[in-house]
Amino acid sequence: MLALQQSQNPALFVYIYDSVESNATGEAGHWWLHESLKQLQESYKARFGASLIVLEGKALDVLQKLIKKYQIHQVLWNRLYSPETIKRDTVIKKALQEQGVDVETFNGHLLNEPWEVQNNSGQYFKVFTPYWRKAFEVYQSKKEKLEKIKSINVLSHQENLIFNFLPKKKWYQKFSKYWTPGEKAAQDQLSRYLKTDIDIYKDARDRPDLDQTSKLSPYLRFGEISPRTVVLNILKSKNLSTSVLTYLSEIGWREFSYSLLYYSKNLSSVPINLKFQNFPWRKSVKDLDLWKKGKTGIPLVDAAMRQIYEKGWMHNRLRMVVGSFLVKNLLLNWTLGERYFQETLLDYDEASNAAGWQWIAGCGADASPYFRVFNPILQSERFDPQAKFILQYLPQLQTLQKPSSIFQPHLQEQTFQYLVNQNLYYEPLVDLKDSRNRALEAYQKIK
Repeated sequence: MLALQQSQNPALFVYIYDSVESNATGEAGHWWLHESLKQLQESYKARFGASLIVLEGKALDVLQKLIKKYQIHQVLWNRLYSPETIKRDTVIKKALQEQGVDVETFNGHLLNEPWEVQNNSGQYFKVFTPYWRKAFEVYQSKKEKLEKIKSINVLSHQENLIFNFLPKKKWYQKFSKYWTPGEKAAQDQLSRYLKTDIDIYKDARDRPDLDQTSKLSPYLRFGEISPRTVVLNILKSKNLSTSVLTYLSEIGWREFSYSLLYYSKNLSSVPINLKFQNFPWRKSVKDLDLWKKGKTGIPLVDAAMRQIYEKGWMHNRLRMVVGSFLVKNLLLNWTLGERYFQETLLDYDEASNAAGWQWIAGCGADASPYFRVFNPILQSERFDPQAKFILQYLPQLQTLQKPSSIFQPHLQEQTFQYLVNQNLYYEPLVDLKDSRNRALEAYQKIK
């Protein structure tokens, strides 16, 4: 946008929905995409008098038709970093340049390009802490400033402005109770968070019962706010306290994930630690289905899985808990969880999601050791001590009264049996201790 403003050439604004875009956006995410494009159309109209063109089809074919029709001599876009998008965009760039069209691409999605952050050997980092130390130094050395777009010349057109990317499944209708997509909402959310909760982030971030995380992830995912805007606003308005630095490190994890995505063959399906290709995963459609539906008989896991279905979002601490339960207690392949999150998370990001699941499974870069198994009972005691979060999604467990009983309903035999008989709750799918031991035995087979 800044390049457009500087050139003052009249421009078309175009969004192309192709198979690559479709595959990178899950079912829930299509609701956000639809609403985000609506907001973008309104914003362009109000700010520049421009109409956002929305077209479907093969990206190169769509661009070539527009170039021919409107005698376009330059095409600009922001870079993406998955193998699929790189392959597509490389083909487009080469074809357009061969036709005499100038092509410029920019970094609008990250603090640093993946190739800008390398270790002393000139290789990409495989461990987060040294990566982020170097990446933050690289970013700060750029001395970037926030710049506003004041005016852009617009090229008139007669192209399509109508679109519908809403998923067929109507479960998205409740999302609007919790979320407002769009650039303005992103800016408002950041402003609120910097004024209220970032200074207690280090202690509050692990507490799903407190609900004090920034919730900027879907806005970052859909480009409604850039990590640069987030970081520059933080550096401008906050002291670098422990909480603020901890929050910045979460932006750093997103950057690290994109580095892994860029340098990996297929981050969402191929383990970085190739030994895990021989891991003896179980196969159980029944167990996977119960996990998805929040019917495992483990309250914290079940409440978290119901949160994702209600809000299209899950607290980060809980993503680790439910992931560990799927991969280690149920011994099901991490890629099954990765795909389910792709379909159900509004903030599904092909870098962060895949890197997170590889971390949970113990097969990724700088991964949690496989023998580290999150115990949902202990996690409940530490991070939902009054069972406030659990009861929000499993109010039927209120009859158990004490948090310790709510964390482990099956230990209260009489009340628990009533809940089971009335189909209000469920027998535990596995014994946590036995299933942990089974996972450790399986791990020994690939060491």
